[in-house]
Amino acid sequence: DSDGLCLAVVTGLRYPSRVATQMLTECYGEYSTKMGDEIKDAATNSLNRKSKPILTKFCKKYDDVNNVDKASALIGKVDGVKVQMQDNIATMLQNMEQTEAISDQASQLNEQASVFKKQSTDLKRQMKCKNLKMTIIVAVLVLGILLVILLPLISKAKKASSDAENDDGTNP
Repeated sequence: DSDGLCLAVVTGLRYPSRVATQMLTECYGEYSTKMGDEIKDAATNSLNRKSKPILTKFCKKYDDVNNVDKASALIGKVDGVKVQMQDNIATMLQNMEQTEAISDQASQLNEQASVFKKQSTDLKRQMKCKNLKMTIIVAVLVLGILLVILLPLISKAKKASSDAENDDGTNP
């Protein structure tokens, strides 16, 4: 300014220039009010101690852009929401993949159940046929054994009764 007061701010690349300008404006107003005429006649480095509390206050206030700049605070919130939405979309995609995998497994189990049912029905039919065959074989064997045992007995009994008739008829 006309009194020789010069202020400068050094910030990072991402620090908004409008906020740095706002800080310089506020700092200039307060600094020139509190220091007044001392600024004009001060020697080099003579105001360091008196300036330190004022400059520290501004450094603390403007350290977090979100505290002083509503646009930056809003951008920070929007960025937070974007990150949350990206996480939600990623989670949703994972859930879709898991759902598809579970659906495929369910389809496979359903197919396996159908195959198992068909095989069990075929096996049941085969076992009935085997049981019927075994029953017929056992019945034929029992009948054969009975015939083997009974035929000689019947033929002996017939022979004995015909011999008895013959004996009765020849010896009056």
